[in-house]
Amino acid sequence: MNSSAPSISVVMVCDYAAGQHGGWMDIRKSLAALAAQDLKEPAEFILCESEEFRNELPASLTQILPDLKIVFVPGRSSYELKNAAVEAASSEFVAMLDADCAPRPDWLRRLLDSMRRHPSAAAVSGKTTYGGKSLGVRICSLLSRAYSDPGRDGPTQAVSDNNAGYRRSLYLAHPLPAHIGGFSAHVQSQALLRNGYLLWSDSQIEVEHNFEGWSMEKDIRRHRGHSAVRTRLLDPSLRYAWLIRLGRIGIAPLLAGKILTSWWDCIRCGRAHGVRWYELPVVMTAAVGLALLEVPGMLAAFRGSESGGTCFR
Repeated sequence: MNSSAPSISVVMVCDYAAGQHGGWMDIRKSLAALAAQDLKEPAEFILCESEEFRNELPASLTQILPDLKIVFVPGRSSYELKNAAVEAASSEFVAMLDADCAPRPDWLRRLLDSMRRHPSAAAVSGKTTYGGKSLGVRICSLLSRAYSDPGRDGPTQAVSDNNAGYRRSLYLAHPLPAHIGGFSAHVQSQALLRNGYLLWSDSQIEVEHNFEGWSMEKDIRRHRGHSAVRTRLLDPSLRYAWLIRLGRIGIAPLLAGKILTSWWDCIRCGRAHGVRWYELPVVMTAAVGLALLEVPGMLAAFRGSESGGTCFR
């Protein structure tokens, strides 16, 4: 897949457990999946990492994917790295993949095909699931990963940036908001929508996200709560920002909205995440508990502090 003019650039960033053994293992797994892609066109592969890990990055990574280009930048947050990786890409089509996601062999081909079929789309978001068949894993998969899935292929209101394709020029005009903090990619999605661009969802573009269990889910939820408040404090144009202007009292209606949205996710996307109809009452009950886990992050955002104690960056 070598070429001076790649059809698509693939950028990968490790946003979880960076610099740790688990993070390096995630990268190896994802690179192996990229090496097995069935795309017959030339592609460019970029791994972007912080300078602080330059001496720790395993030298064997390029043995897994010989075409891999490694870019080191001063920034540390995942959004800083993603923005830098897109800047370093040489194709107008850019595929974005988090290192803890293993794509199917047809992932890159389907992503490129979808972006070509929808020339008016600024971004195409794929489907993300967790590996495992237990009810707990399927619940977390559905409630944490269905937010960008409209339930069928078509327009969406959000991009799942762990598994997505972008038009590079539009991404650079509306980069991920690195100054706001993690889990705030919806700010980018809303900016693209406000400027009249289409966001598309394609369920055939599929990756399996590594699932670290309950500790990871609590981490995700704390960050989501923090982002829900912080982004609206900084950008009053976002939907429901008026609730945040009410102060901490706005947490209750915001949580109610999140729970209702999760229930709709259950109905719309439950089947796609392996949830059977008779399991929906359990999943809907779990949605309430998972939403409540966002409260500490929300309170931290109102205090102006970070969400804290995280493996995400």
